Amino acid sequence: MRDTEARELADRLDEEADDLEHRSEKLEQRTKDVSREWAQKRSDPKVPGAPPEDDDDEGDDEEGWDDPDEDEDEDEDEDEREDDE
Repeated sequence: MRDTEARELADRLDEEADDLEHRSEKLEQRTKDVSREWAQKRSDPKVPGAPPEDDDDEGDDEEGWDDPDEDEDEDEDEDEREDDE
């Protein structure tokens, strides 16, 4: 690899790294904006589908939102066990 090719490659990689850093910063800001917007919607009882946040919710999945897919996974596991027998 010639010296000029190496410099050109290094310049391209630097530009790509700068672009990725810029895009990452934009994504981080967008994530923060969406998080603030969701918190605001959850605090407004007039917003449908945005239940208020529980104060005592510390990662307990037992009393939290019921994931409909979770039951399907359990049913599939039972079906697979029956097939194996």
